[in-house]
Amino acid sequence: MSISRRQMLKSAGAAGVLAFGAPSIVRAADVINVGVTAPITGLSAILGETLANCYKLAAAQLNAKNGIGGREVNLIIEDNQTSTKGAVDKARKLLFSDNVDVMMGGILSLERTATLSVTGPAKKLYIYPTYFEGGECDPFMIATGGVPNQQIDNYVPWLIENVGKTCYIQGSDYAWAQVSSRIIQEAFEKHGGEVVGVDLFPFGTQDFGPSMQKVREANPDMVWTMVVGNDAITAVKQYRSFDMKPAYVTQAFDEVFTTSALPDGEAEGMLSAQSYFTTIESPENSAFVAAYRDMFGENALVNSISEAAYTGFMLYAAAVEQTGGTSDAELVEAITSMTLEAPQGTVSVSPETNIMSTNSIIGRARADGLFDIEEHFGRVEASDPDCSLS
Repeated sequence: MSISRRQMLKSAGAAGVLAFGAPSIVRAADVINVGVTAPITGLSAILGETLANCYKLAAAQLNAKNGIGGREVNLIIEDNQTSTKGAVDKARKLLFSDNVDVMMGGILSLERTATLSVTGPAKKLYIYPTYFEGGECDPFMIATGGVPNQQIDNYVPWLIENVGKTCYIQGSDYAWAQVSSRIIQEAFEKHGGEVVGVDLFPFGTQDFGPSMQKVREANPDMVWTMVVGNDAITAVKQYRSFDMKPAYVTQAFDEVFTTSALPDGEAEGMLSAQSYFTTIESPENSAFVAAYRDMFGENALVNSISEAAYTGFMLYAAAVEQTGGTSDAELVEAITSMTLEAPQGTVSVSPETNIMSTNSIIGRARADGLFDIEEHFGRVEASDPDCSLS
């Protein structure tokens, strides 16, 4: 789909900040095709719409300012259905039928790995926006969502100091939660705490009751949830229905989930570690949220995954401006040599891992589902022991 023109991005070299103004004229015959796969249906559909919207916002702002280097942005969004087959099929379509210049999108690890199975052999730039478990080391993939050390290293000692020393983990049984569970256990041990139990559930689990009973018997200070997508709604509701007393903590929930998926007040008190919250106070974020609401409604909310998608789009645009978009390898080199003033704060991408240095922020959910910021640790460099690109 092509995107209408609104707002504009003011960029200088490698940095960008939001501004507003009248649209310029782009050369319609000279187009940059941006392919996006997003889970509009399936397990991750709860997050797919906001993800797609942030790509639409970025494209609209760029087109309002003469596109990217005078070339109009044509955004093509495909539903990967939160499935391996869907992600592969849509990536092939976008790359080989639509001839996109860059691929973006995906939420679950399976979506990323499936997309990368197409873009990797083709040596095509793929910008993945979601926090993940690391280990996916490809010279043509840029990750803007972060890896476990950025979410866990600061979070665990803070939790031990402010919440308690014992933790029970509940999560979906897939790569991100599997790896994160191990790292969380190591972090608790390192700081004098203990993980007293781990339960990982297959996608589609409807009954979390047996695990809740195990939690009640273990009586931990906190339950750390990494149940994802639509399953997370079921897990939270059952947690509340069991009248569980431990603090509920996570690095997976955000304001889109807590406001649109849960009944009023259901999320109140939850702690979450993210790179971005809507409530960040900065000129860049104020402009970003205002532009998003102007486009999608006065109460519309964004989240960390979608902010990372928007930021990745703007990093790509700045790289094309800088290099002329002559080759994917040159674009990767440009992206890993720049900084950007994003809504979450200053960001950069490491040439060692191609992973963005994201911010580390702890938020506490209010009754309205928004998050008050409890602690802001600033920008954290990504650490991925299984990746060394430089």
